[in-house]
Amino acid sequence: MLKKIFQRITNNFGLKILALIFAAVLWLAVVNIDDPNTTRTFTTTVSIENSDYLAGIGKYYDIVNNSNTVTFKASGKRSYLERMSNSDFKAVADLEMIENLNRVPIEITAQRYGSSITVASKIYFLELEVEDLISKPFVISMQAEGDVADRHALGEMKASPTLIRVSGPASVVNTIEKAVATVNVEGISQDMTDSVIPVLYDKDNNEVDTRELSFNIQNVMVSMQILDTKDVTLNFQTTGTLPEGYEYLGIEYSPQTVAIKGMSAVLNTINSIIVPKEVLDLTDATGDIVKDVDISAYLPNGVSLVDSSQAKIAVDVKIERHEEKTFKMPTANITASNLNSRYAVKFLKETIDVELEGLTSDLDALDAGTLTGSIDVAGMTEGEHTVNLELNLDSKFKMVNTATVTVDIVLANSIQNSNSNKTDTDKLDTEKEDANKENSEKEDSQEPDLE
Repeated sequence: MLKKIFQRITNNFGLKILALIFAAVLWLAVVNIDDPNTTRTFTTTVSIENSDYLAGIGKYYDIVNNSNTVTFKASGKRSYLERMSNSDFKAVADLEMIENLNRVPIEITAQRYGSSITVASKIYFLELEVEDLISKPFVISMQAEGDVADRHALGEMKASPTLIRVSGPASVVNTIEKAVATVNVEGISQDMTDSVIPVLYDKDNNEVDTRELSFNIQNVMVSMQILDTKDVTLNFQTTGTLPEGYEYLGIEYSPQTVAIKGMSAVLNTINSIIVPKEVLDLTDATGDIVKDVDISAYLPNGVSLVDSSQAKIAVDVKIERHEEKTFKMPTANITASNLNSRYAVKFLKETIDVELEGLTSDLDALDAGTLTGSIDVAGMTEGEHTVNLELNLDSKFKMVNTATVTVDIVLANSIQNSNSNKTDTDKLDTEKEDANKENSEKEDSQEPDLE
């Protein structure tokens, strides 16, 4: 059975192949002659007409959802469609035809074989996000980058123009916090001018993307002044009277010196910054006065601080209350003045209490044995007398109360006789002691030899 089928297939095989080829050619000829209609899909980019229309009514637009390309179907003779590409079609969105401020109809036309090609009747739209178009001016602030030459400082910086106007979508413009022109001053020692492109920053100091923005200027000219510097001391003065019992000890502040900048002719006349005494009024103060003093207000014209953060100086005016302390002063340290030569002075006590006022630290350091004083016994005769004591005090101390000392004024002869008798008695005692010692030594030498 299979053999018969194979024979039928291979019988006149060449003629059969030729007939198949002829049938195919005939079909192609019929098809080409007939040229039936067909449909193809194309994709093209949407071009925008009247792009200034929205800007003219104060609006800004942005294309969303990648709708600036459109994919569509076109129908026509197959012979035409096969020869066409995406670039043979034009898609146009006229912004004057915008609907609801969010979409624009797209009109698609064939650039070739327009009379023979039909684009599908479906309506395509260019989708937009529309917002207000605003314009704002910003003052251009200046910023230096780098360090100027040694012993120099950056002075005044000026920009020309001083304003930049930024236009664009409200969502972007409203994020702008400042416009900054940054200049590199590394190593410069004299005045200079440079052209700088301002940079926009938001409130977080991040740079703002300017691709959707426009500006009235592109560059600004920045001029920089370079000044000399000098280190000077600070001089604080005080005024006012402290309450009784309080003492001004001095002023503590930091730093002790600050660097100032200016023209050399002006700096040469300045050695210190004087803070007026009215700033530190001690009247009725009963404790330390602590305050921040802005020294920039007391700089001469044409001079400023190199480091503006040093303008406020923390000042501590030291005020301490006096304390009182009693000392036992040796009466041997007291001298008597204006004493009649016939008399002598005897103190009835070896010490006398004196109450002094002063700073705690000074009182603690004072040795009572170093205190000296005097009494005036003018016109006094024999007998006991109570006399006011005058102390020889350092200015750091003063007496709280008047001190008195009781003395016995006696005849000078009685003092001499007393001293003479005392001397004789001491001599006899010494002689007896020496004799006793001699006798003891003799007895020791006369002891028998026990050996």
